[in-house]
Amino acid sequence: MERRPDPKNVRQVIAVSLTVAASLVLLIVPMYTKVELTEGAPGQVSHSTLLETVGPSIFVPLLIPIVLTAIPLLLRGRARIQVSVATTVALAVFVVIGSASIGWFYVPALTAAVAAVVAPMESRGKLLPGHS
Repeated sequence: MERRPDPKNVRQVIAVSLTVAASLVLLIVPMYTKVELTEGAPGQVSHSTLLETVGPSIFVPLLIPIVLTAIPLLLRGRARIQVSVATTVALAVFVVIGSASIGWFYVPALTAAVAAVVAPMESRGKLLPGHS
């Protein structure tokens, strides 16, 4: 009998992948535009990334969602369920607090993390009764 992948695990991996993708986009895609005015007329226009604008300290807020979504993958059993719920709530708080700037980029990852929390549990290679 072939063992099916755990739906919770698959969705959590998707959540981690989405947070990594969002953090990379925020790190390397220019997010700021600067227009220098010369004698009342638009002059030079420049674009900069978060890393160029904020500096290396931007790595801390960009790593927070990655860590939050990756932690549940390191655990098994009941501890994983409890930690998944806690880290998903923490990610939701991060998205809300950061919604004025980078938070919205993590909404897809939050959706995947919520899907991982509510996914049916798999037991010993079989899905629990009532879940096909």
